[in-house]
Amino acid sequence: MAKRRETRDELRERILAAMLADIGISERMAQPFVDSVMQCFAGEQPYFPAVQKTYPVDLIRAELMKGIPVKHVMRQFDVSRSKLHALFPGGLPKPESANVSAGSMNVETN
Repeated sequence: MAKRRETRDELRERILAAMLADIGISERMAQPFVDSVMQCFAGEQPYFPAVQKTYPVDLIRAELMKGIPVKHVMRQFDVSRSKLHALFPGGLPKPESANVSAGSMNVETN
């Protein structure tokens, strides 16, 4: 099934909404710019690449090192398992082991 194409009015509204939200100017101020963009790309189907997503690698690493399960981290940061492995090419960070020696675990009983 073919993807529905945006109408001219829908595209105009999207551009206007983005300008109002991103720049913070009034609709009256934005309208000439919207008209200019619409005229510039009239009849064309320009391709605008998606914004490259950034990931909070330090926060993800910290969660994994706390021993938080990978599936939970994937949900928390909306990231796939393959993306996690791409972010950590040397392997996923391992939980920090408790620095308690086996000798200190011995308890004397009477």
